[in-house]
Amino acid sequence: MELDTLYIQIQIERKNLAGFFSAKPSPEELDENWREWWGSREMYSKTALEAIPTYSKQYNREVVDELLCDRFCAAAEHYDEEKQCWTFIALNFSENYHEILPMLAFIKQLAKFSEVGLALIYNWMWGGESVMAFVQIQHGRALLQPVRECAQIAPEILKDIDSYLQVVADNRYNKQSD
Repeated sequence: MELDTLYIQIQIERKNLAGFFSAKPSPEELDENWREWWGSREMYSKTALEAIPTYSKQYNREVVDELLCDRFCAAAEHYDEEKQCWTFIALNFSENYHEILPMLAFIKQLAKFSEVGLALIYNWMWGGESVMAFVQIQHGRALLQPVRECAQIAPEILKDIDSYLQVVADNRYNKQSD
């Protein structure tokens, strides 16, 4: 089982992040962006995308906390006060498109509280080139991009993400071996 890695980085004021975390996960409307992205995915036994599932938690914060508590996910979060930027990662997130749909809905809802950011679910841990999802956030709106390979993402973006993930992984796994 080769799970893809989740990376979210969003510029957001702390009060807006708190507002998002205290909100309940809500359903996403199946719009043209969802349909276009789904159409660009290659998968076995592909089914039609008819609805976007959401997490069944009381608050969005519980979604993050559940991943943080799951040692296998190897999740971490950081809020940079100076840059007003929240970063969340899960080194071992998912290998299944249907499993990532609630997270993509979560990210689209998070975007409404911010102006700029991005999210990426890709084969970082195993060194592959496949991308499950790439989301760009601008002006409070998150758009799924029809990207399937890392080569389709700007190299400077990928370099920054890869470096961040490597530091987190090194710190996490070095602590566990002590």
